[in-house]
Amino acid sequence: MWRNKNFTMLFSGQIISFTGIALFSTSLPFLIIYLDGQASDISATQSMFIIPQLFLLLFGGMLVDQLPKKFLIVVINIMRGLALLLITYLILSGNILIWHIYLLSFFLGALNTLYRPTLKAILPSIVDRQHLVKANSYRSMAQQVLEMVGPVLAAYLIATFGIFIAFGMNGLSFLLAAFTFVLISLEKKPQSEFKKTMFLQFKEGFQILFKHKWLGLSILIGSIVNIGVASFDVIILPIYANEYFNGIESFGWFLSSMALGAFLGAWLISKQSEVSKSFKKYYIFMFSLGLLILFLSFSNYFLMSLIIMFGIGFSITSFVIIWDSTVQELIEEEYLGRVTSLQMFGGLLFLPIGYYIFGFLIEYINIQFATILSGLIIMSASLVGILNDKFNRAKH
Repeated sequence: MWRNKNFTMLFSGQIISFTGIALFSTSLPFLIIYLDGQASDISATQSMFIIPQLFLLLFGGMLVDQLPKKFLIVVINIMRGLALLLITYLILSGNILIWHIYLLSFFLGALNTLYRPTLKAILPSIVDRQHLVKANSYRSMAQQVLEMVGPVLAAYLIATFGIFIAFGMNGLSFLLAAFTFVLISLEKKPQSEFKKTMFLQFKEGFQILFKHKWLGLSILIGSIVNIGVASFDVIILPIYANEYFNGIESFGWFLSSMALGAFLGAWLISKQSEVSKSFKKYYIFMFSLGLLILFLSFSNYFLMSLIIMFGIGFSITSFVIIWDSTVQELIEEEYLGRVTSLQMFGGLLFLPIGYYIFGFLIEYINIQFATILSGLIIMSASLVGILNDKFNRAKH
């Protein structure tokens, strides 16, 4: 697989962009705090990332299945890079305001509507289907290595040079990744694929969900679980680190420990050639994630929290790789863009409300209550998937 030039270029480009993203994701909540923002501002920022996706995702998948995938990932990375460099300039000039962060999140969310489905849909056209699990696992392992190093590096760079450095490096990483993706060579899509009407393509996407009942039901479960997962990841964890420990330094160590666990999970799953035959593990890892978040809510000891974050990273990456590889194994390539968009739409559907609720709970009750609720939501929803075979029969 490593002799495959296209996979090597895709892998290299993502490593470059992962480096910048690791710095960006660590720094974003603390930029909001630096601007005197509260938990509700972090929630609003994440909601601004999601709202454009809810409006565009259902149609974005059709574009992904029609337009040249290489063209999409190159152009989107250039646009993301320029947007991040503009924010870097505003930070350096002292003109950065909260609404600039809202606008950035909205813009990146709109681009993400096309970017994530494109990345998932392009992989089966680059590697053989028997290598999909390994390809997804290797990409995830690379991401986790960088997420181990990135948060600690971000804390050092911000303390030494200032918060602008994380945004600047993220912008440059997107531009460099775009150059790397240019080197990918893909066969042109047959013109007959472009003759279908938008209505027919839209209809075909939903027909796939009815044809594979496990797919639609799993998306439903995932959308509920994601309320707890995303709220924990982007709102609860930075506030938890800030209130219980040493702010961005502790947050960086938590993300690094989480990434180390995720790396181990990706490495273990890479040993499997197929994951669709054991799809119930998808829900088992979900349940373990909720249980670990519940444990974290009662932890006031830094070392114990680090260990729990290791397990959280292991669980999240394991069920994400199982999902991606199962869909790529069982769903026809021509529908992958639409299916991925529908899955993303389901995962994001309830998040703006969820972010608002968790931001409110943190500000008006406390961080522990919000963390407990996050864990219970994940455990309850995933338990339905574990106990009901309709959610598990990936092959009939």
